[in-house]
Amino acid sequence: MKPFDDKTQSIISEISARYQRAVLAKGVVHAQPDRLASCVERVDEFLEGGLPFGGITEFGVPLGKEGRLLVLKFVVNATRGIRTKPLWTLWISSHDTFRVFPPAWFARGVNPDRILFAQSERPLRDLKQAINNPIFRLIVLDSPRKFTREDCFYINRQARVNRQLVLLLRDFFLSNQQGNIWAGLRMNCWRRHAADRFMIRVIRGLSYRELSVNGSELDDRGLE
Repeated sequence: MKPFDDKTQSIISEISARYQRAVLAKGVVHAQPDRLASCVERVDEFLEGGLPFGGITEFGVPLGKEGRLLVLKFVVNATRGIRTKPLWTLWISSHDTFRVFPPAWFARGVNPDRILFAQSERPLRDLKQAINNPIFRLIVLDSPRKFTREDCFYINRQARVNRQLVLLLRDFFLSNQQGNIWAGLRMNCWRRHAADRFMIRVIRGLSYRELSVNGSELDDRGLE
């Protein structure tokens, strides 16, 4: 096996230190549900059960619109095991100025013992070994700037093989004019502050639909 690069080795060492029984080997895939729920009833009904494992779900979540509130709900369920067993999660941020502040995530319910945060402008170059490892059932690619169609194809293929769920977050609203054929499900998420309504609009993967829920149903203010 090719040796891990320093960044990947650091992540794996941290996993080993936190969870000594973790099996860090390719090909080790445990049974899991077909979809990851948000645990917000109306949202999960709208998404027909949640987000599907085995591929990419792409979110249009511009900064300042609080769309990551919805993403956070899925991460809480994954790491806490509310409706599934606890799942290892890898969150890779590619922002130059906006950085994840882990204590804020933990305060909103994310289990610190089941999530690792990393920073990379080129996730597939710097963290390929970690992304490929099936111990990570949920992977969040937060606004990668240098992410080609070939990268997306590769990530989707690995997610299918490993039965992973990859969330690809974009800092702009998605449209059909700039489609991503490798994302099985694409949606835009934002808050309408004046009415305190949280909006979800499906672009691809389900029939065209839009959901409006009261902001209190997600009640995680201040994430962005």
